[in-house]
Amino acid sequence: MAGSLNVLLAYLAAWITLTTILWKLRGDKEDSRLAVSPLMVVLRIPSSFKVFDRLRNYWLLGLAFDLGIAATFLLMAEFYRLTITRIMDLVKGHVGGVAPIMPIIPGVTISIETFLYLLPGLSLAIIFHELSHALAARYEGIRVKSTGFLVALGILPAAFVEPDDEELARAPLRSRLRVYAAGILANVVLFAAITAVIMLLTKGGTYITIIDVSPGSFAEKAGIQSGDVFTSIVVNGTSFSNVPSFMNYLMKLRAENGGTLSNVTLVVVFVKPSGENVTVVKPAAPDDAADKEVYERIGIYLGDAPAFLVKSGISGSTAYSIFVVLMLASMINIGLAVINAAPLFVTDGAQMLRDIAVEKLGEDRGKLVASIISMITLAVLLPNIQL
Repeated sequence: MAGSLNVLLAYLAAWITLTTILWKLRGDKEDSRLAVSPLMVVLRIPSSFKVFDRLRNYWLLGLAFDLGIAATFLLMAEFYRLTITRIMDLVKGHVGGVAPIMPIIPGVTISIETFLYLLPGLSLAIIFHELSHALAARYEGIRVKSTGFLVALGILPAAFVEPDDEELARAPLRSRLRVYAAGILANVVLFAAITAVIMLLTKGGTYITIIDVSPGSFAEKAGIQSGDVFTSIVVNGTSFSNVPSFMNYLMKLRAENGGTLSNVTLVVVFVKPSGENVTVVKPAAPDDAADKEVYERIGIYLGDAPAFLVKSGISGSTAYSIFVVLMLASMINIGLAVINAAPLFVTDGAQMLRDIAVEKLGEDRGKLVASIISMITLAVLLPNIQL
């Protein structure tokens, strides 16, 4: 972990240095398609998205955008339910209820490896989110000035769409709400589609996959290799068909033995799809052992992979990677949808709430009410953030 973090920090330092130099050399070129700053590089592409105009005759698309408005308010309610529930649990001293909100900070809140698995789903979520805003704008007859791509900190790719602000402001309230909610709708649709794919892939069950094997470990000496797949693991006579149940058993066994497994003998039988068994014996540490940490584990890192992919000829490691990418993509899409639905000053939900308030209360009072709601929402969010 420390090595990966150091590589990331060195890369970020190089990125900031290089982009700062380019920023100084280029100067302030507002009309340039390429914008460089110390944090990001932006490529702006003039595009009116007129290709979407042919879809304006499909009334079902308008219905979908209306469903997006409804979905936004449902997710807004879910955001408040989750955050307020967790605050109440914290006040009562309860632990293990609603999960906290964790910002994506590579090397800090998530590992570099996990971030790389998350990156495809995150990029897909952002790109589809922005394209949906463009589609909704053109459907409502609102001009789109440009689109573009950006890379923030050298590792976060994203896309953006710029509707004509004046035309958007003049559009009927329903049209504006459709444009705002379209991005959230896209993330919800992607979440549902990816979840459906995951369910199809796992319909035939999962295999336990060996992600990595520690050099010199009991597992390596027994012949266990990275990429091996097994239908089950039998530990001291108890069988497990997936990684979570196996890990929970070991955690329970460790708790029953004073927080360690070094004094426990484990006979672990790995059952292959062919029926062949590989047995790993982790003995209890001798009383005179110089390093009892060696006897704490058998030396493997595990993950579940769809059996369908493995049976299709895909290696266990690749099948596991595909599964993790899909799982994280599903999570990131629904997470972005919920956060964007929350009225937090600049989110889609905040813009929807502001426009509704202005429409009903007038510009000054409406904006004031919207700002107060955003501040309350922020106050509710902050206790739920965990680094």
